[in-house]
Amino acid sequence: MEDSIKGLLDLLQELYVRTHNEQSWVIDATPGHGFTAAIETISAEQASTRIVKGGSTIASHTEHLRWSLCFALEFYKGNTPPDDWGTSWKISEVNESQWIELQQDLLEAYLLVREAIAEVKDWSNPDLWKGTLALLPHAAYHLGAVKQIMLVVKENT
Repeated sequence: MEDSIKGLLDLLQELYVRTHNEQSWVIDATPGHGFTAAIETISAEQASTRIVKGGSTIASHTEHLRWSLCFALEFYKGNTPPDDWGTSWKISEVNESQWIELQQDLLEAYLLVREAIAEVKDWSNPDLWKGTLALLPHAAYHLGAVKQIMLVVKENT
């Protein structure tokens, strides 16, 4: 299981920050392709821009990921938090200071979850293992969505 956890943590690092080394499994290995690195390249105005009517913004995806990591963290602490996913999409627009704070909060939540995963000694609960594995496709989905929004936003601003 230790090798599985190390591999999972490496993939989370790649998705949320950057590749662990020159080897890439999910994203482009050049700098700036993990979620937190990618969103550092845009302004609050760009993060708050909808590219389609009723669509989500980059700020929305960022808050959703931050919220979901904090949600997951509660399970690692042995709690069962309320699963009001609607609240995870409450932010759609940010000013510059809010944008910087949201980026920092996302990175902090990621680091806390990473630490919590590394500290788990008993993986016999199948829901804990499935929930942990689900962090990977969830992050990959939102990274892909944000990268596509970024293409349009950067082209139009």
